[in-house]
Amino acid sequence: MDDIFAFEYLPVLTTERLRLRAITEADAPSMVTIFGDAAVMRFLDGSPVTTEEEGRALIRWFAGHFDKHEAIRWGITLHDDETVIGTCGFHRWDRAHRHVEIGYDLASAHWGRGYMTEAMREVVGWCFAHLGVHRIEGDCTDGNLASERVMQKLGFRYEGTWRERCWEHGRFVDLKQFGLLQREWEGG
Repeated sequence: MDDIFAFEYLPVLTTERLRLRAITEADAPSMVTIFGDAAVMRFLDGSPVTTEEEGRALIRWFAGHFDKHEAIRWGITLHDDETVIGTCGFHRWDRAHRHVEIGYDLASAHWGRGYMTEAMREVVGWCFAHLGVHRIEGDCTDGNLASERVMQKLGFRYEGTWRERCWEHGRFVDLKQFGLLQREWEGG
């Protein structure tokens, strides 16, 4: 594929209700809102983001992966408001084996409205169209039913559980693995 994304710019993606854009240091308060929320952090292994400086550090970490041509993390906003309500994107792009992993987080005040499925539908389509991948993977901590539902709505198939794969909140947790092949996306 000759038109593989070259990381010369961070594209803006739009859906019916959402805009996916670059996350800037001005979005640090949103990082605190999202990643400082115990409900959001329940299934994440990192420490909560409790200050704007920690929010800026997280934004720089996201940007560093873009600068290394490894990943994109978009900020999710509503069309009529520039406030970042969530993040989503891809990481662990394996060019040789043509697969990538996805990830996403949404402020709890916006749960239950279908925003993440809508955003990730755009991201998944973009990854298949611009990264030359054959497969997209996602995982979630066992018990994270909302994340499972997002992947299932997008056509991902459950492929198995990695037992006690990660250390989260002082205990080992199982990770459920999901995958989507390009032909399944095109056929769906």
